[in-house]
Amino acid sequence: MLRLGTLRWKGRCPRHQRYDPRSEGEGGVVGGCTRCLKLLEIYEHHRELQRLMREFGPVRERAGTKEKPAGARQPSLFE
Repeated sequence: MLRLGTLRWKGRCPRHQRYDPRSEGEGGVVGGCTRCLKLLEIYEHHRELQRLMREFGPVRERAGTKEKPAGARQPSLFE
């Protein structure tokens, strides 16, 4: 089993603090800054990881939850 939790990480280039890889992409990197390019690479890998996780299957399938048999359910008060 592989556990991946919610990850919060704040990374910023010390020279180009307003650079945002989500909106600017590679075209927003000023002068081929290596730190900005690393931020862009991290962002692209994160998006690919999210895509692969969604492609793997819905959450209910991954969690292993199965529907209980009809006899095991609690009867309704309104039936």
